[in-house]
Amino acid sequence: MVSTLVRTVAARVAFKGPGIQVNGLEAVPEGLWVSDQQNNRTYLVDYHGAVLHSFRSPARNASGTSVGAGSVWVASNVKPSMVFRHDPASGECLASLHLPNAAEGGVHGILWRPFELGVTPIPAPPRPPELFPTAHGGALNEGPGGSGTLWVTRPGTLVIDHIDAETGDQLGQLPFPVTRSHGLYWEDDTLVVVETNHNHVYRLDPRNGAVLDEWQLTGVPEVHALARGADGRVWIGDASTNEIAVVE
Repeated sequence: MVSTLVRTVAARVAFKGPGIQVNGLEAVPEGLWVSDQQNNRTYLVDYHGAVLHSFRSPARNASGTSVGAGSVWVASNVKPSMVFRHDPASGECLASLHLPNAAEGGVHGILWRPFELGVTPIPAPPRPPELFPTAHGGALNEGPGGSGTLWVTRPGTLVIDHIDAETGDQLGQLPFPVTRSHGLYWEDDTLVVVETNHNHVYRLDPRNGAVLDEWQLTGVPEVHALARGADGRVWIGDASTNEIAVVE
């Protein structure tokens, strides 16, 4: 149940999204990576909204966006729920991952992180004998742990999945207390996740999902994407208005 007795934090609108309907968002030194859920294009914009670069993704209803392991990751919020990995310079799609429970959970937000907090890769199963030893098919991927991890909000099943970004193996799962989880960022070893219906933000213990804090964002109708820059500013993408806002 969403409490109404929480503090509020005000955001101000900074600029319009570069496409039609901003959704995914990630803050990097150069600016913001922004994914558009209608044209399925991902943009790099500077902190004033000027477009520096863009590319198309196989993602449909492109939702969460994150950066890590030398790649830009874009969530595809259609069945089956997937994440696509892209070269940031060329936009080339390098890989794709089916998410756990891909036909039911949906996917709104994603966040790349290295392996940490005692979480380790799940060992790869033994490889079966090659059917044609003289022309073997090669490895499926670089192996467990090769690309860090992804935290993924799954609004349809009220959970946040933690997966190996290389193999898609599920490393863990956290409960989420309300419906329509969306963007997320990491701060001081805690996971900060927004829900869009009421713009409430939850700080979670990433080990067990316990709610450590809760507040409400004001100044925008619907908080979809959420990202925190290295300078501490929190950036918000609102798909209902195609606006990008900031908490300073």
